Amino acid sequence: MLIEILNKIFMLAFFMSCLTTIRHIYYFIQAFLSSTEEAPVKYRLTNTSLLFLGMSVAYILSSIFTGIKI
Repeated sequence: MLIEILNKIFMLAFFMSCLTTIRHIYYFIQAFLSSTEEAPVKYRLTNTSLLFLGMSVAYILSSIFTGIKI
């Protein structure tokens, strides 16, 4: 029973990590496509956002290599 609940929590964390990563990829592509040589647009991240993005990417990569289940 407890393991099933933990697996569901890990699956939710994986889903939220995917959403966070997709959000930042979207904003990066949007900034890249809207910039020109005359007026470049930088994609800026706050420290908190960068921390969450790094943890999300690390969790996605570790889930790919090791799996989600306990």
